Amino acid sequence: MRHLLILATCAAALGCKKPAEPAAPLVGWHADEGWAGQCYYPVDFASLGLADRRMARNEALDELMKQWRGERGDGMSAEAVVIENVETVLLGQPEKIEGVVAGNLDQCRRMMSGKQSSGDWERWLIQLPGELMAGECRKPLDMTMFDYLDIGRGWQFNAAVCDEDRIRITASSQDLYRVQDKGPWINAEGDRDQMATSEYPCSIEGCYVGQLILKFEGESGAEVILPLGTELIFDPPEHGSISIRVNDTDFFDNEFKVERGIQYRTSITYAPADE
Repeated sequence: MRHLLILATCAAALGCKKPAEPAAPLVGWHADEGWAGQCYYPVDFASLGLADRRMARNEALDELMKQWRGERGDGMSAEAVVIENVETVLLGQPEKIEGVVAGNLDQCRRMMSGKQSSGDWERWLIQLPGELMAGECRKPLDMTMFDYLDIGRGWQFNAAVCDEDRIRITASSQDLYRVQDKGPWINAEGDRDQMATSEYPCSIEGCYVGQLILKFEGESGAEVILPLGTELIFDPPEHGSISIRVNDTDFFDNEFKVERGIQYRTSITYAPADE
């Protein structure tokens, strides 16, 4: 009791003040002294319920896009295609808006305080979609694709694939062509009497002259060429792309067979293997 009395007397005599309460966090548009413009400060997303959090993300993105488009008149303005690319990614993955808002605040602070230019900020936006999509596949092959084989040119019918895809590639077996002058008429299985040698694009075991072959190019730079024939189920080892061609060293004497005035044409189909 004596100690309490002494403390109370001391406080009264010296005019002691209570510690100041911490300032409320900034939310919305604010500028520090000396800044060229304002920056957008987000709410504490983690403190919100699911519905409110989604709404806050959308509101934050709308505000950022106004600034990126130059509507705030603070010197920041990015190309429309740059903004569209960022928006496309974030609309598909709205949970990433929170991290972008935080990163954007850092970019804004740097520009408004004179530490970087609007061009530096725009370059950050340009790189953003790639960083947000790193390790993710943008174009899974989830629908059937159809085309005709051109036996007079190289790799063709390029399609993006993801490592989780399982793709059935088929070629019509009744359509005939040849890849050598006066050579045999063959289908996409190739000339089974001629194994392909080292000068051919596909020369591993199972590759034949004139056969339809597949090339896979991975995002890592890896490349694989395989015999395809009239059907192959392919499991991509990573995100990448596939394309096809006939297994030939030149194309000048390649021709489809014409019978009764009708020319054969080899049809090609890419489809999810589970269809």
